[in-house]
Amino acid sequence: MIRFERVVIAIFLLATPPVFAGVEMDLVTTDAEGAVTESVKLYAQSGKIRMEDIGDASGQDMSMIFIGREFIVVDHSDRSYIVMDEAMVVEMGAKMKEAMDQIREEMADMAPEDRAIVEQMLQSGTGGTGGEEDVPSVRVQKVGSGNWQSGNCTRYEIFDGSEKTQEICSAPLDGIDGADEALRAFANMARFINTLSESMPGPLGASMAGNPMGLMEQIDGFPVRTVDYVAGSLVAVTTLESVRDKTLEANLFEIPDGYRQVDPFAGE
Repeated sequence: MIRFERVVIAIFLLATPPVFAGVEMDLVTTDAEGAVTESVKLYAQSGKIRMEDIGDASGQDMSMIFIGREFIVVDHSDRSYIVMDEAMVVEMGAKMKEAMDQIREEMADMAPEDRAIVEQMLQSGTGGTGGEEDVPSVRVQKVGSGNWQSGNCTRYEIFDGSEKTQEICSAPLDGIDGADEALRAFANMARFINTLSESMPGPLGASMAGNPMGLMEQIDGFPVRTVDYVAGSLVAVTTLESVRDKTLEANLFEIPDGYRQVDPFAGE
C-alpha cells in the first residue's frame, strides 16, 4: 500500500478531511494527421502524480499513480491494482533471465541455422548483446524559440545517437500556474525510474535509464509541446492544453477502498 506517515495522517483524519494545494493539467496527443489519439488529465502535488486517460478509445478505465517509490496502476473496471516498485522490478528481471537461460539451453539442440535465427531474435528483442556499445547516447540541443498559447517557449531537439527522436518546446515556469509543483513531481518520478533501471538486466535497464523524464534536468522551464519522431517521421504531438492551481484531496493519490491487489506474475 501507499507509504505515508500513517500515524500522523490517521490522527489528522479524525479532525477534518485533508486537502492540499496542487495543480491540474490537461494534455492532448494528436497523430501525424492531426487526429486526437489520447487525452490525459494529470494531477500533481507534493512530489506525487496521478494520470487519468480520459480519451482512451479502448474503453479502459485506468489510473496511474506515482507515490514516493511506487507506481500504482489502478484498473477501475475490475476494482484491482498493480504495484510496481523496486522489488517487483527485481523479480521481473530474475524471471526474464530465467526465461532467457532456458531458451539458450534449448538452442544447444538446434541446427546451426535455426540457432542463428533464434540468437538474432533474442538480440533484437533485448536491444543488442548487452555491451556498452549497444547503449545509444542521448543528447539535448537548444535550437531556438517557439510559441505556446499567448507566450513564447524555448525549442529543443532530442537525439538518440544520430537520430532525432523528439522536439520539445519549454515555457518559463513563472508563466504557468503550478508548473513548478508538477516539475518537482516529474523529477521525483524520473529519479525513481533511474533507480529501477539499476535492477533491470543489461540493455533493458539502460533503456529505462534513458527515459524522457530524465531529460528534464537538461531543459529550462516546463515542456508544453512535445513532438515525437520515429525513423525521421513525425508520429505524435503532445500539447499542454490547460493548467491551473487546484486544491486536491489527499485520497486522489490513494488506492480506492475495496480494490484488490493483483500479482502480475500470477497469470490472473
